[in-house]
Amino acid sequence: MPDHAIARAERSIHHVHELIHSIFTRPAAETQAVLGGLMAVFADDFSMVGTAGTVVTRAQVEQLFSRAAGARPGLEIVVSDVQVVWQAGVNVAVRYKETHRLQGVVQARWSLALLECSNHGVVWHCLHETATS
Repeated sequence: MPDHAIARAERSIHHVHELIHSIFTRPAAETQAVLGGLMAVFADDFSMVGTAGTVVTRAQVEQLFSRAAGARPGLEIVVSDVQVVWQAGVNVAVRYKETHRLQGVVQARWSLALLECSNHGVVWHCLHETATS
């Protein structure tokens, strides 16, 4: 199971960012199903610390993506340096770098996600982002 959990975690990191990219770049009217798919991976008690240092609840994350739907056409998101930094059974901590490019502006962050990777799927419990220079 441990190797399967790692593979599921790595796939989930990329899949979630593909969904985020779709939400940001597709017309808002086309993103409702994508938003539903994205929110389905987050645990009911999911929270994250954003790059500004603010703790954000699952409900606030959903509001953020609802408001941002279609707002960033042309956005590129690159996920790199994916590394499992801890694992206990189906629970995995994954660190990765996320880089956004839009209209010549590049923003990057390191993220650490705590994921539960069972045979039933991957559930995100917590995410912590740190902006890079």
